[in-house]
Amino acid sequence: MSRPRSTNTLVVLVCQCFFLTNVSFAHPASGIVVDAQVHVYFIYSGHGVMRLDPSGKLTTIHEDKGGHWLALDAGGAFSQVRPKEFERITPDGTIPSLILASGGAPLVVGPDGNLYYGSDGSQQESFPPGAMTVGRFSASGRQELFAPLLKEKLTELNDGITGLASGPDGSIYVATWNGIMVLNANGSVAKIVYPVVVNDCDSDPADHNPGQCFVPLSARSRHRFPWQRIRCGQKLPSGCEDRSRWSDYSILKSERPWSPTGVAVGGEDIYVLEYTNANGPKTEGWYPRVRQRATDGRWITLVTVSPETPPHL
Repeated sequence: MSRPRSTNTLVVLVCQCFFLTNVSFAHPASGIVVDAQVHVYFIYSGHGVMRLDPSGKLTTIHEDKGGHWLALDAGGAFSQVRPKEFERITPDGTIPSLILASGGAPLVVGPDGNLYYGSDGSQQESFPPGAMTVGRFSASGRQELFAPLLKEKLTELNDGITGLASGPDGSIYVATWNGIMVLNANGSVAKIVYPVVVNDCDSDPADHNPGQCFVPLSARSRHRFPWQRIRCGQKLPSGCEDRSRWSDYSILKSERPWSPTGVAVGGEDIYVLEYTNANGPKTEGWYPRVRQRATDGRWITLVTVSPETPPHL
């Protein structure tokens, strides 16, 4: 999930992708970000990171077989360093910088220039990537646990982290399998919406497993992209636990074989990464496209990668 630019709203994708642990390639990628010049960067699973220019030109900027998540370092805090556990894929000194994660740990660069990522919370192993809490890297090399109580809360709920986003006030928003939580700038936890109920769904469970039909799990497995806009101003979470302060903003309905896997916000526009056959194995064919929701509410397909698209653009 990428960082919104608005100062008083935050768009959150509900459970955009399964968390992956030992399998770095069980489902198609979720990584998509947009920079201030409206360059859209997204991961094409099994191939690498693509850049879509405003002119429509599509370019492969980084070849990678297993990348899954992508973070935009708009201020370039990591432009001269390489964060432990992750890979900066832009050349030294390039601003904005792009940071790639293989496997399943979602990550985001906050407005303070620190890198926040899903972690298992193990202090003995220096907080490696995982799904139970949020760790933090600084550009100076400091690594620490950002949210000490989050692991306890997620364990209590039998849940795990599936996506991250940052707010302009330093808050970190956490998508889980069944809900959304917010971490204040000091790392304390406030539950926002739990559980999330997704209505009007085309049930297409991940891994074609019927046992997952009745759990939100991800927008991918429902061919729906629900998001909500928080109108609580910059000082969170006061009042935000009240569901009445939330408003359902819109829903993108993807027709089969397309499913949403990732989302980014650029200015007032929303960009969604979709994949074909995202709920099945790669052998069924994973091909991405990027769609944009403009301020007038129209959805526009910006690019579709097909089997005929050259592998090296």
